[in-house]
Order: sequence, then structure tokens, then C-alpha cells
Amino acid sequence: MLFLILPTLLVLLVMGVSSLLLVRKALLSQWEQTAIARMQTAAHEVDMRLLRPKRLLMLFQEQAGEKFNRNLSQFLLDQLNNIEGVVQVDMVWNDETGSPGSTLAASPSQMGHMGGRIFRKMKPLEVTPPVYDADFNGQTVSLVSEFKDADDRNIGHIEVKISFFDLVDTMVKASWWQSNRAYLVDQRGNVLTRTAPTVQGVPQTVGESFGVDNEIEEKTLAALQEKDFGTVFGVGMPPVEVSGFYRLHEAPWTMVVIAPGKVAFQQLLQFRNYYFTTIGLGIIIALLLIRTASSGTARAIRGVSAAARELACGNFGKPLVEDRLDEVGELTRNFNIMTQHLQERLQLQQAMSVAREVQQNLLPQSSYRVDGLDVSGCSIYSEETGGDYFDLLPDRRDSHRLSVVIGDVVGHGIGAALLMASIRAIVRCRTSLPGNPVEVIGDVNEILCRDTEQSGAFVSLFYLVIDTVSGELHWVRCGHDPAIVYDMDTHQFSELHGEGLVLGFDNDWRFKENSMDIDGRRLAILLGSDGVWETENSEGESFGKERVRNLLAENSHRSAEDIIRSITEAVDAFRGGLNQVDDVTLVVVKTDDGRIPQ
Repeated sequence: MLFLILPTLLVLLVMGVSSLLLVRKALLSQWEQTAIARMQTAAHEVDMRLLRPKRLLMLFQEQAGEKFNRNLSQFLLDQLNNIEGVVQVDMVWNDETGSPGSTLAASPSQMGHMGGRIFRKMKPLEVTPPVYDADFNGQTVSLVSEFKDADDRNIGHIEVKISFFDLVDTMVKASWWQSNRAYLVDQRGNVLTRTAPTVQGVPQTVGESFGVDNEIEEKTLAALQEKDFGTVFGVGMPPVEVSGFYRLHEAPWTMVVIAPGKVAFQQLLQFRNYYFTTIGLGIIIALLLIRTASSGTARAIRGVSAAARELACGNFGKPLVEDRLDEVGELTRNFNIMTQHLQERLQLQQAMSVAREVQQNLLPQSSYRVDGLDVSGCSIYSEETGGDYFDLLPDRRDSHRLSVVIGDVVGHGIGAALLMASIRAIVRCRTSLPGNPVEVIGDVNEILCRDTEQSGAFVSLFYLVIDTVSGELHWVRCGHDPAIVYDMDTHQFSELHGEGLVLGFDNDWRFKENSMDIDGRRLAILLGSDGVWETENSEGESFGKERVRNLLAENSHRSAEDIIRSITEAVDAFRGGLNQVDDVTLVVVKTDDGRIPQ
């Protein structure tokens, strides 16, 4: 459950966080566009109310350099007074000393003496901050422009006073203004008006500075001094507060609105809560489904585990029930197959142990010793059973004769062992009958060829007969390695060679007998299979016959059994930790004291 749920949970969390970031970005962009659009609409209303008197005042520019047109000026003044929100229009001309003189208002009788006035240019209009005007019992802002003569001296000015409440009336009645913290500030951060929680819909003009209360205001003030419009986001995810600002075109003022993040990102919060709630419920449902689905799987696996424990103790129970089509069912089927094969292999191993025991019993169980003659042998198999064979056969009809047989069946394992047992039986039966070594081996080969003509199996064999009366050796070599002879008196080596083919290969082959006089000689004769000198170490080096000869010479003074032990131990040490790959068989014959006595 851990390995199923944890990766899934991590994937869902990564997807959820990625989705939240994407939604957050989209909602931030949407809120920014909406806030800017709303403030742009409100700013357009304020700009249009300022633009109407500005356009009329710009018509005075057309009289620059000409005599003052009283009728046109009066017309423009009348138009200015008729604009909604304009509470007063004043045109003031300075006297000869430069001090304010006559004031031109809306009365035609007051403009008669102004007809000769000439001004060269007008200073650009200025919009003053809101101030309280006692005459009108409210805040007013003024549009002021000065008249200049040819020497750039101030000769008068025109001032249009506008009710500040009428100017921003549409803005402060907007829902976004009333539902958030909203400000109208100048470029220096002075608050011209702001929302007030106690008097909704009425512009509150206070003597305070914007950007000193908290971090979001400070960031907003810095941003509005660099850009005409934009948004600023506070800290957090979603941010605790967000702000938007937009600068008016016709006045040096900027509208600012600050909204709580939870309001601006209400959809994001709803999405987050919905997403994580869905994930939580999904995980709980997934756990229940996994628990339900895995209970049967766990039960089946526990059954396999219990059967495996019983199998480890050697108890073969009934096959497990195969009632599933999933991986657990496949595991159960494979376990049943494994159990069956293991049981068969165990039975085979028991049979092999019996076969090994039987085969070991077929080999001579003791050395052969008489006065002047010491014979011993051993076979070490690489598997449970092997194909090597040796035998010591005293002649029952002639007690002074001893036959020594050593053979090597091709291959390993049970097949070679069965063939070896057959050869042993054939050799023993034939040696119990009269005949010289050639006749014995010829009959053995004829019988063996009948058994091996289909399989192609064969065996190499060395048949040695020791005559203790004549002091002679007689042998027939059937494709086997020659016997090694060490003369303990002259310290010379020789070999018992002879022409001969392996048994079981050619029924018509005629073997040859070889002989050697050993009268009065002290000899150590070694017969072995190729598994002795072909043993390799970890470096791929073979043990070799030279090491065998040296060991035979060094231990020639010892008994035949001790000589065999020294050689087999040396072979094991040479092989090291490697497994034995071939059967090892050795027979040692020692002769002493001249003619071998009976």
C-alpha cells in the first residue's frame, strides 16, 4: 500500500501545486485586467469632466497677440459657468504695478475697459489639489492658467473652480471603491480622498500620506511613481493583499485600490479546497479498494509462504489451489511446478545417493598386501556417480597371480556409472574363466560392443597381471594412459606402453599382450585416469604428469596407500577452490625383495 499510495500522492501533489500556480497566474492576470479596466472607466469619467473646461480655456489661446475680444471672452466665460460641477470662473488682470486689478466675471458691464488688453501667450493649465472653500461649503479644485506679455511677465490669470465631490462622484459611488480600500493620491503620495468605513459613498479628504502604513502601500507608491498603471501583490500564496493603480490623464492624480487576497482569489481558494478535498477522498477510496483487492492476494501469498516453509522443512504437502488468473495465480502455479520438480529431484538425489553407495561398494574396499607386494587404489568422483573404475582380482585358480584393472568410461554421471558397473561385471566374470590377458580383453570387448553399438559409448582400460612366481608383468593397454614405473634402486622412470584400442569401439580389433621381467627389482608402478594430471588451477594450468612422477619418487619409500593419499592431497591443493570437473582414479603397485614370493 505504501509503494502504491506514496508515488500516486506525490504525483497528485505535484499536479495540484502546478495547477494552483497556473490558476493563480491566470486569476492574478484576470484580477489585474478587471481592476485596471474598472479604474480606467472611473478615470475616464473624471478626465472627461476636467477635459470640458480645459478645451474651453484653450480657446483663449487663439486671442494671443491680438486685442482682447470682449464678446468672445464673455461667451467662453458663460460656457464655463454652464458646465456641470463648475462653481466659479474668475479672470483677473494685473494693474500697471503688476498687482491684481480688475476681475472679469460674467457681467458684460465689467468688461468694457478690457478691450485694449493684449497678451502674448498663456501658461499651461495647472490642476490644484482639493481645498475647502467656505463660500461653497465643500472641497474644490481649480484649473488655473496665467496670461503672459511679450516680456513673459504675468499680466493676469483665469481660474475655474470645480466641486471636488461632483468631479469624483462617479468614482466614489462605484462598487469596487466602496468594497475595498481605495485612494486618490498625487505623485508625492498625498491622499486626496479615500474610502471611509463610516460614511460610505462620500469622499473623505484627509491630511495623510499614502505608503507609510504597510508594505503593500509602500510597494504601490514606488510602482505608481514609475508606471501609469499596474498591480502589486503582497506576500503569501495567495497574497494577503493585492493592489491596482491607474493614473488620470487630465490631472496629476492616481487611483489606488487595495483588496484582500481572499476576495481577489476567492476562486483560487475554492479550487484549492475542492482539489485537496477530492484528493483526500480519492486516497481514502483508493485505500479501501486496495485493501479489498489485496486481501485475497495477501491470503494467497501467505498460503504460498506457508507452503514454502513446510517445503524448506522437507514436507511436501498437497498442491496449492490454482484459482486465480493474475500474477499471484501464476506464482502459485510456478510454486506447484517447482515443488513437483524439487520432489522429483530429491527422489533422484536419494536414488543417486543409493547409486553412489552401490558404486562405492563395487570398488575394492581394502588394499592387497602379500610378502613383497603392496597394491592400493582409490576413485574420487566429480559427481554423485562416476565412470572411473579400478579393481584388484586375485586368481582363484592360481593364487600366485593378481590382476589389476583400471578403466575410464567416456562421460560422467549415472550413464557412465551404469556402463562402468557393466564392465566390472563382464571383467570379473571373464577373469574367473581360463585364458591369457589377450583372450580375456578380447572377450570383454566383444560383449561390450554389443551393448554400445547404439550409444557409441566406449571405455579406456589398462589390464595388468602380476605373476608372483615367474616375477613377470603381463598387460594389455586398451587406449588408456601408459602405467608409470619408478625404479627405486636406479631412480629411473619408464612406462608400460602397448598398442591397443578402447573397448566397445571395434568388435574385430585384435589386442596385443605385453610383458616385463621384474625379478629382483624394487618398483613403484602407478596406474591412473586422466583426471589426475589434467586437473587445472584457477590460472588454467594443468597438474601434469611431471608432478605425479615427482610425488611418486618422493613417496616411493612409503606404502602404496600413503603414496595415493599424498598425490590426491596435492591434486586438491593444486585445484584450490575450483570444483572437480573429472573423476580421479589411482592404483599403485609396489614390488620388493627380488622375486616376489607367493
